[in-house]
Amino acid sequence: MRSSLSLHGCKVASQTFEYCDRQRKLLARRDLDESRPNMDIQTKNDARKYLFELAGEQSSSANAGLSYLDVSEREKVILSIDDEQDISHGIRLRLAGHGYDVRTAKHGLDGYRMAFSLHPIAILLDYNIPFVDGEQILLGLRENPLLATIPVILISGKVDDRTESRLLKIGAYAVMRKPIEFERLVLLLDEIGRHHQGCQSAETEAMPV
Repeated sequence: MRSSLSLHGCKVASQTFEYCDRQRKLLARRDLDESRPNMDIQTKNDARKYLFELAGEQSSSANAGLSYLDVSEREKVILSIDDEQDISHGIRLRLAGHGYDVRTAKHGLDGYRMAFSLHPIAILLDYNIPFVDGEQILLGLRENPLLATIPVILISGKVDDRTESRLLKIGAYAVMRKPIEFERLVLLLDEIGRHHQGCQSAETEAMPV
């Protein structure tokens, strides 16, 4: 039988205690956790669902009464989630030349919260980001109905073919290797933008007059 430790009202297997504790500290508001029922967290998947649910609740609370970016503003907004700020800065500068507005997040849960308020047309996600890795972030995005349709491009310096196939299977729009081929990235984003505009036009035409 696994030994377990108490973590803010949760029963946590000892081998995942450090994982949960490290990631939960990234949440800015601790009070959300106090009112939640006890949960039995035994695996990384359990921890991911719990942490991203908390982050989603925090985002909903923080954005209550605030308007999202309107459609015209959102058409060129990209969210980059990468702990290496020089890379995010480089992405922002290169894509700005193509008309894209790149917003940046340093870690996964911060990026997850920003996705709620920005609802970008695409997310650029570092696979090897610390605390919550890219695969866990991707799963968290795909499990939330408000974020599930946002295309996610995984970026990694080291990813083998098997990992790439798995990431595509669980919902990545594309997987790119570092150093980033910006011509290919712009082509992908332009493709996403055209699809986004097409969906918006279809929704507008379907609205009753």
